[in-house]
Amino acid sequence: MNALENILIFLDSKMKEPTMYGWFHIMFLVIIILLLVLIKKKYSNLSVSEIKKILLLYAFVCLTLEVYKQINFSFNYDELKTWWSYPWYIFPFQFCSVPMYVALIAGFTKNEKIQKACFAFLGTYSLIAGLSCMIYPETVFVTTIGINIQTMIHHGSMVVIGFLLLMNNKIEYNFKSLYYATIVFIICVLSALLIDITTYYLNIGEGLKMFFISPFHQSSLPVFSIIYDKVPYLVFLLIYLVLFFIGSFIVLKISQILNNLFKKEKTEIKRNI
Repeated sequence: MNALENILIFLDSKMKEPTMYGWFHIMFLVIIILLLVLIKKKYSNLSVSEIKKILLLYAFVCLTLEVYKQINFSFNYDELKTWWSYPWYIFPFQFCSVPMYVALIAGFTKNEKIQKACFAFLGTYSLIAGLSCMIYPETVFVTTIGINIQTMIHHGSMVVIGFLLLMNNKIEYNFKSLYYATIVFIICVLSALLIDITTYYLNIGEGLKMFFISPFHQSSLPVFSIIYDKVPYLVFLLIYLVLFFIGSFIVLKISQILNNLFKKEKTEIKRNI
């Protein structure tokens, strides 16, 4: 075995598969809460250039961990040999994979409209996806230590980045922001659907299930798996889009309320001083 294979075997160390709200899950929830408090207290007045640097750092970390995940799942070994085999189901274009690409674009772009759209997506659709996974991580845990750490960092950072953008007022609390965010979301959904359909007809991995909206495979997402069986596919897809739109709208409104409360708190503190 070469040095890379030895490193991969080391990183493939096993642990008991974490459970929802077990010690491993709670540990990362606490870390996220502490980071949110830190942002609110110390990092709620950042410039656009500072935000973009943070987004690039976030994208770099997540992409690096994603490369590790891709290699880990593709590398196999036993007592006699090692071999590589790519499991197509880990192709990195699930809903929760997209934010790191969007953050990368937001960090580099000089186009104000593209930047606003990326910011809005990260503070709404991405935030609710990350939050949903952190609250209900039913299918993300495995028995590999490195992968469990990767998935918690990956999904937890979606929450942190969305909160950072909202607390720094880099997303306007209006329908225009939601409109921009929805355009990014629909582009991503159509891209995922194209991948699903193309790979199905090319017989790649029996057709991928990006965003879990493939017309050829049962959706495994909570709630959506039930809807998938009850209605025609196009109705399912429409419900999928509408529910995420509503969820993102709610996130934006809650953020607006919290932001107003924080402003009042700052005003009261200044008056008392």
